[in-house]
Amino acid sequence: MLQFSVYSRICNGEDGVQKHMKRLKENLPPVSGAIRSMKITEKQFENMDILLGEDTPEERLGSNKTDFF
Repeated sequence: MLQFSVYSRICNGEDGVQKHMKRLKENLPPVSGAIRSMKITEKQFENMDILLGEDTPEERLGSNKTDFF
């Protein structure tokens, strides 16, 4: 298992990404473990496929994608 919890944050541009990454780094918990960050573009996020389950109402509102299987 690579993940236990996944959180997302929408940022407007690289400056926003850097601001929030700095904030995260300054507030890391004082325990051992692993925290990872991955930056993806909106286009990459839109190309995500649903393998199991249904798309959420938020996904239906914000997506032009019509080929959900």
